[in-house]
Amino acid sequence: MSELRLDPFTHRWVVVGKRPVMPDVHDQSGLCPFCPGNEHLTPRAIRECRDASGAWMARVFHDRAPLFQIEGALDRRAEGMFDRMNAIGAHEIIVESPRHDVTLAQVPEEHFGRVLEIFRDRILDLKRDNRLRYISIFKDQHPASASLRGHSYSQVLGTPVLPQAMELELRWCRKHFLKHERCMYCDTIQQELSHEKRVLDRNNDFLAFCPFGSRWSYELWVIPVRHASSFEEDLAPPGRLAAFVAFLKPCLQRIEKLSPTLHMVLHTEPNLQAWKPTKDWWETVRDDYHWHFEIQPDVEGQRRFPGTEGFYFNPIPAEQAALVLRALEPGIETPPPA
Repeated sequence: MSELRLDPFTHRWVVVGKRPVMPDVHDQSGLCPFCPGNEHLTPRAIRECRDASGAWMARVFHDRAPLFQIEGALDRRAEGMFDRMNAIGAHEIIVESPRHDVTLAQVPEEHFGRVLEIFRDRILDLKRDNRLRYISIFKDQHPASASLRGHSYSQVLGTPVLPQAMELELRWCRKHFLKHERCMYCDTIQQELSHEKRVLDRNNDFLAFCPFGSRWSYELWVIPVRHASSFEEDLAPPGRLAAFVAFLKPCLQRIEKLSPTLHMVLHTEPNLQAWKPTKDWWETVRDDYHWHFEIQPDVEGQRRFPGTEGFYFNPIPAEQAALVLRALEPGIETPPPA
């Protein structure tokens, strides 16, 4: 089993150990394991959404070479000054459509909503395991190709530790709240709405804007206007989820007109039932945190350039990026079946 080791200099957890080798890793047949008819190439489905004819619309299954494994004990232990534990957790794949040639932004709204339902329900299910401190959902989208990289899918990671980026975000949100007794994201929303120069779209429920400190060109955040720390709880009502789909889909369509390659990640509250490093660590998270999606397109390969020593380089300011995105028409017609 792989293990987690804590780098004491950066407080970053690292997964150490080889991943299992997939039996068809060198298969040259060109078969995509995510396409209909190739279900035997993937583990048994955890969940499937089906249409009126009984055909699957979206599937969830364990990753064939998981970074984290659900069976076993954490067994956190010391080696002198160092910390290590077993890489216990979950690693799942969500295939978003049976079609190999469409992106999430191109599927109908009802289908899009079923995918977000899966996002919501997988988080709720995995949070029942109090070994898991955080559930990540993200996607790395690539242009259509013969390989699985061209098939639209997302990944779910349930981890016994907080990802470093999330831990920093939660710490700064808590610090802002303790000083001002306000959510930092709520303050950001009010400032962006008052100036509007970085806003792509807005309505009474949601806001899409290019953040002031954008790390990537045309980086876009989509966030609820009303305070809510938990994506999975906020979008529990069907009407609320449908409203979010109707707002998020045009945002993705605009981004795709700039680049079909993108990274999208959901930031939501940690598992409040899991072990906490201190008794008061997540005491204010319901008040100080605000769920949101971050969308980062890869424009001419710029997203792969992180700068040096942790600095990011972004040649396009957020204000200019918002102007360009607002000028784009969001509509993308779903291509006819091949």
